[in-house]
Amino acid sequence: MTKNMFWPGEKNEKEETRFYFQCSNLECKPGRLKFHANWQKPGPALIPSGIDCPYCGEEAHWQMDGFCGINVVGKAGSHENPYYSRKLADSEHRWMELQIEEAKKAVDGEDQITGTAASPYTKVTPNYEELEKDGVIKRNDTETAAQRKRIIEDRAKKVAEQASDKIDREIERKHIGRRHDG
Repeated sequence: MTKNMFWPGEKNEKEETRFYFQCSNLECKPGRLKFHANWQKPGPALIPSGIDCPYCGEEAHWQMDGFCGINVVGKAGSHENPYYSRKLADSEHRWMELQIEEAKKAVDGEDQITGTAASPYTKVTPNYEELEKDGVIKRNDTETAAQRKRIIEDRAKKVAEQASDKIDREIERKHIGRRHDG
């Protein structure tokens, strides 16, 4: 907390007498939506969080007077923003631009067709020798493996042919028969 700022509910140590409020009624008299309220000396013991609007009687909430005019970029007087640097800001802007480009590519779907799409799933390669030794799996010979792969491809092709007349979106037509996670 800086010594020049105060918040509602805190002790009014500086004995401030002028506070800024905003009426919750957006149709309050024109030009009267935000206003200053003045107390006689000494000011209230605690910083007020709200008062009744003197123009319409609705509740008005405390606002930080002049806060919107302050823009701390690196250093402002004796206050410094340690999280800001031009280099970090440029890097973050480049990252955001790349994310936008990647999102456009994902919506288009071309990266999925070419197989360059990012996948949220990591590829896990099991230790086949260990699993075979434990009796969990049984090794196929090359002929059986090739036959199984051919059957899977034939079934995928048949399903794609049967479904192609029912699919009306162009992006889905591009993906028929191409099943991979990126």
